[in-house]
Amino acid sequence: MVRRGPRRLRIFPGGWGESRYMSLLEDLGAFEGAPPAIDISWGPPKQRPDRTITDGHFEAITDLPAVARTAAVRHVEPRSGSDRLCLLMAAWNDHGYDTRQRLADELVQRGIGSLLLEIPYYGHRRVVADDEQPIQTVADFARMGFGAVSEGRALLHHFRNRYRMGVSGYSMGGNIGAMVAATADFPVASAPLAASYSPGPVFLDGVISSGIQWQALGGKQRRDELRDVLTAASVLRLPVPEWAPAAVLVAARSDGFIPTSAVDQLHRHWKGSELRWRRGGHATLLWRQRNVLADAISDSFERTAAFA
Repeated sequence: MVRRGPRRLRIFPGGWGESRYMSLLEDLGAFEGAPPAIDISWGPPKQRPDRTITDGHFEAITDLPAVARTAAVRHVEPRSGSDRLCLLMAAWNDHGYDTRQRLADELVQRGIGSLLLEIPYYGHRRVVADDEQPIQTVADFARMGFGAVSEGRALLHHFRNRYRMGVSGYSMGGNIGAMVAATADFPVASAPLAASYSPGPVFLDGVISSGIQWQALGGKQRRDELRDVLTAASVLRLPVPEWAPAAVLVAARSDGFIPTSAVDQLHRHWKGSELRWRRGGHATLLWRQRNVLADAISDSFERTAAFA
């Protein structure tokens, strides 16, 4: 299906891209200390029976193409208010807010608010507007990932004085969320969902590897080179946060996209964390077990209170 499916499943059709950006995946030292401050411009709140939804935007804090420099963010909060706020990072090809909004709805029922960030190259931040695959090159992927982690960290700091903060995400969003959590300098709840420790195993060992456009990359003999570049962005390269035992991971036993070993390595690196295995595959876990995913986020908030 990946090999013969729609263009959005074509991986790196534009090849490597500008080499100067690929080093961003190795520059984990850039995530030390407090991130730059952001100034969010909010629109009018939209009232729903059980929640308030407010959309906003802010200027990007990393080097991005001009059309991707305005970051969009949505704040979802229970009408009764909440002292907990979870940043939900976007998965691969997750444009807009619809998929994450469903998880945010589950969190509202648990009295938890959400932040939904539209990451670089996605949604309104597409660089190639008429192409199903917004990430054309390996360099695009590096800029997207570096920008997403940077903006996620900035959002955590922006709201930390008003809420107890958490971060989660599904698939790629879980990996990015884990990077954000591991580089935070204060306790945050963390629930990586169907998440690898790095993009490397996902792109090269899961079924999505069938979509890699090797001819654009110079042939399959470049496989080890691509693995080295993608695996550089690894949670395993980051120190284990003190609050790692409060993290709750969820994964599907029959997930063809995320190798089980990649999930297990993240779990073992974060000593004391909990890994909850569920029956099903990559899509069924997301669409049929959102309550399980929301429970993991809620439980991590409860456990993180001990580290505050």
